[in-house]
Amino acid sequence: MMKRPAPTPPPETVRAHVAAFDGLLERLPGAGNGDLARLRADALARFAETGLPTRRIEEWKFTGLDALTRTVFAPAPPAVETALSRDDIRRLAPVAEATTLIFVNGALDTALSDALPAGVTTLPAALEAPGARFAPRLTTGTGRGQSLIALNAAFMSGGAVIDLADGSALDRPLVLVFLTGGDGAAVHTRNIIRLGARARARVIEVHASLPGASATFSNAVADIELGPDADLRHARIAAEGTGALHHAHAAVAVGAGAAYTSFALSVGGELTRQESDVRFAGEGGRVRLFGAYLGRGHQHMDHTTRVWHDHPNCTTEELFKGAMDDHAHGVFQGLIRVAPHAVRTNAQQKNTNLLLSDRAVADTKPELEILADDVKCSHGATVGDLDADEIFYLRARGLTADDSRRLLLAGYLEDLIARVDDDAITTALRAHTGNWLGTDLTEETRP
Repeated sequence: MMKRPAPTPPPETVRAHVAAFDGLLERLPGAGNGDLARLRADALARFAETGLPTRRIEEWKFTGLDALTRTVFAPAPPAVETALSRDDIRRLAPVAEATTLIFVNGALDTALSDALPAGVTTLPAALEAPGARFAPRLTTGTGRGQSLIALNAAFMSGGAVIDLADGSALDRPLVLVFLTGGDGAAVHTRNIIRLGARARARVIEVHASLPGASATFSNAVADIELGPDADLRHARIAAEGTGALHHAHAAVAVGAGAAYTSFALSVGGELTRQESDVRFAGEGGRVRLFGAYLGRGHQHMDHTTRVWHDHPNCTTEELFKGAMDDHAHGVFQGLIRVAPHAVRTNAQQKNTNLLLSDRAVADTKPELEILADDVKCSHGATVGDLDADEIFYLRARGLTADDSRRLLLAGYLEDLIARVDDDAITTALRAHTGNWLGTDLTEETRP
């Protein structure tokens, strides 16, 4: 009888997390909540059984996680020294008249943070409150393709909880800055956003590295639920340093008549993957998903979106743009599924990519799955380079080759950023894209 080959041992990162769990469980938020403890243990068991996603899984076919096996990543302690000042923070999130909260390895740094506004608390405070009601509704990941979400559910230790009652609003933009540091540190943050009927909020997440940080793993999940006619404008900016690995997943439920506008920007890290999983939970919802991924060197950037049209009369507008230089690799995967009863759906999806060197790579996979009649749906993708005639035109007027390319790239990105109808979000996006371009994209200087 032919023997089956022995199973491949799990990567050290998997074993390190499994080994650390029992010792950390009593120190994780909500340790006294039996339901939450079981949720964590079940999530860890799924992660230990399935392991890390591999390229054999369809939604991971373009992105390997070899970097997570080369270094042993283990849950990081929150107590990390930081010499950052408020001026340093303002450079990461230059948004005027905002409430800014700073999290270092998941823990709120009260010295650097503003006071918590009404309707906002921290994840530990929410999970440890008597009768905590968020735990049963947390995304915990299903299947091997979502094993990193399960890992987050097991170890989530910090983040923000925004819980707005019907008809209420955050008066100022809320900026959440997540800083990661410590060699081999794995940080699992969880943000929870619940907007009641007609509630309004603007939330900007910035993920960055502490000075001197090298190999780190940031695993960020957001659970978002919008009540009827609520409005959330949400930006996620991944700007970690060299050697950082970043995985982010947003699970969004859009209620009847609610509006969700999102911009996911990737400009840093060795490997970045940002996921959006959006489901319409009522009729007449509106979703706008925008994103940009800008890579150099050997960076790998993956933006994967899934939108589930399960109700009639809902709209989706989706536009993602990539610009890859040197040996960088950009990935876009987008699925829009229209259920049989989701009539009068209007869904548009587009992805464009610029390759700035002959060694850069872009993979694009837009998908529509339409099971209903009476819908308006389209999708498309392009891969190309900067227009040589436009570069020639600019050089003929005295610009250098580099300045010509920079100006064209700025215009390419500004067309995308300007679609977000929110000054705070566009200010943050222009600051980080301007840093990547090496130019100023303020109101006075942008094309």
